[in-house]
Amino acid sequence: MKKRRRGAKRPPTAQTQPPTEVKPEAILAESRRLRAFLARYGVPARDLDDVLQECLIGAIVAAREGRYRPAPSTDPANALRRWLVGIAVHQAAKYHEKAYRRREVAVADPLPLVTGEEPSSHGSVEARSVLEVLRLVHPRERAVLVLVGTGEAVTEVARILGVPVGTAFSRLRRGRRHLAAVLARSRRRS
Repeated sequence: MKKRRRGAKRPPTAQTQPPTEVKPEAILAESRRLRAFLARYGVPARDLDDVLQECLIGAIVAAREGRYRPAPSTDPANALRRWLVGIAVHQAAKYHEKAYRRREVAVADPLPLVTGEEPSSHGSVEARSVLEVLRLVHPRERAVLVLVGTGEAVTEVARILGVPVGTAFSRLRRGRRHLAAVLARSRRRS
């Protein structure tokens, strides 16, 4: 007996069914339906034509390669629509996963957002040296130092770490003292 794939609800049918030939005209005839589906799936109007084109080209190429294998018991038009919707879901998901789509923020006039300050090339070197020194502090004290350094109140730090407020203050005081001693030692060496 063949072992079922992990998580599979039914065995794959693609290998058991023979490939069915589908004409590109039949695929192109479904473009209006695919366009509406992609719009409902969250593809904005400005990119709808591009994603639709990727769907149609992908479907035509897959059909030519013999990857269209509907079950013989299903209605041919319905099987084609379901197959194309599967391709559209895949292409829309790829569209939403692209990094430049997730991070792009459209601004009408970006010039007011520019501060004019250029980052110092020495800033990253200094930050690395401080982080190396911070590694020498005990991890419990380091956690409090980092959270307070990011702007958290000590009472909030205590809640985050699950310790009493007095313990958080003690760790902060010991961490500052230890960090100052380590920084003084490193300055004497250099």
